[in-house]
Amino acid sequence: MRKKKIITIIVAAVCVLAGVFFIVRFDVVGRINDTIGHYIFQDKTEVEEEGPEELRYETEVDKDGNEFVVEYRKQIFTDLITGEEVEIWEDTAEKTIIYNNTYEGRIEKIEDNKIYFMVDFEVKEDPYTVENVKDYQVVFDIDTYDFESDPSSHYWGDSLKYLNEDQDIWGNFVYFNSADELEFLVGEYLSVQAFMNEDYYTGDRYKSLFFQPSSPIKSFILSLFF
Repeated sequence: MRKKKIITIIVAAVCVLAGVFFIVRFDVVGRINDTIGHYIFQDKTEVEEEGPEELRYETEVDKDGNEFVVEYRKQIFTDLITGEEVEIWEDTAEKTIIYNNTYEGRIEKIEDNKIYFMVDFEVKEDPYTVENVKDYQVVFDIDTYDFESDPSSHYWGDSLKYLNEDQDIWGNFVYFNSADELEFLVGEYLSVQAFMNEDYYTGDRYKSLFFQPSSPIKSFILSLFF
């Protein structure tokens, strides 16, 4: 009887691990969200491919007062819940990605406006891989971040933010202006994305450091199969 119980527990554990792998490997949750998003908003520009593309041009200024012209493309979406059309003007120029790095691990300490992060896993987005690496330290110097924006120009400041899962879905990003404000995250297991983009028109560069809770168990399972 006891042997049968042990076998049952082992089989159940294997099934759970297989289920977790299936969900993670094939991004089941992501696919469900994508499907829901597709039914909530349908991009009518795909349906109306035969029609002419509608563009408009606006003159903007950079942080030094120099003028430049931005090209916008009209996008029309249909909210399939309300049936109403939503009009969006999208900048046709793509930002240049200078770097985009994602790590998982823990903040060891915060000192002199620097965040010392011990990397446990490296995450690559395209193609998606999670690599279990030999632990090493990355230092984020927040003194190099400029959080000042200019609402009257095309210039946006850098950002330091944390995904607060305790808040509602629309207000879950908390923004900070110094490393010391993240002391509450020291020792927590986190995912951090550090990236820099370059503006197509002005050449201005924008940095972002984005922390969110993570799980070492999930990351370990992913590292086994990717």
